[in-house]
Amino acid sequence: MLDIDVIVSDFDGTLLDDRKVLPKQFPALLDELDRRNIRFIAASGRQYYNIREQLPNGMADRVDYIAENGALTVQNGEICSVEQIPAQDIRAIVDVLRHTPGCYPILCGAQSAYLEDMAEELHIHSHMYYARLERVDNVLDCITRDRICKIAVFHNHDAEHVSYPALLPFAGRMQVALSGDCWVDVMNASVSKGAALHRMLQQMHISPAHCMAFGDYLNDIELLQAAGYPYAMENAHPKLRALFPHTGGHNNHAGVVHTICRELGISL
Repeated sequence: MLDIDVIVSDFDGTLLDDRKVLPKQFPALLDELDRRNIRFIAASGRQYYNIREQLPNGMADRVDYIAENGALTVQNGEICSVEQIPAQDIRAIVDVLRHTPGCYPILCGAQSAYLEDMAEELHIHSHMYYARLERVDNVLDCITRDRICKIAVFHNHDAEHVSYPALLPFAGRMQVALSGDCWVDVMNASVSKGAALHRMLQQMHISPAHCMAFGDYLNDIELLQAAGYPYAMENAHPKLRALFPHTGGHNNHAGVVHTICRELGISL
């Protein structure tokens, strides 16, 4: 049986099934983790306010958060860090995206997210991941209104071959992360889920050797590297599975819950 103090899990494609639903066993698991004094961290490219909505019935106040792919962290209900992007970098990235057909930038801040256009497919996807989302005439006007910590770029079903290559020139000084079929996230170079987890473990005085982590996509690489016990989902990106051979099961079959129960000797 593993000696674990912290468990961190990605959400989409990992803890949530393909319908974006939590495993029915998760509330009971969280109760047991609380009894064992094991802290659960929700890690996602989603907005913090949106992640909270996925944890109803009081669960949201019982976990910590790595949101916006590590650009924003929350512990004990309070925002602890916001990795603000310099204004000149935001302007340069938005300019490139405005000249790349089919790409829609969303500026993600500590208080809300902001976008200009609302194509039908973007409307569906954006409201899935953002609880606070404001449509504005010019997203650049939001730089002075909020602390922008991530630029999420939407391209319908082909982010890997359209928006991602367009943004690669920024990869030398920025973090450019392919975070899904439709999404690329751009953040400060030092930002990742893994860097955020490392800081949180230090603040809690917990060794990575006592941490389990679960993920399914390329933006989870650093997260899994930061944990002593990393698990890639059966449905994970092939590159992630090659790096992390221990499986966390399939997201459509409550793989995270079953793996935690197996490794920690929990019976629900």
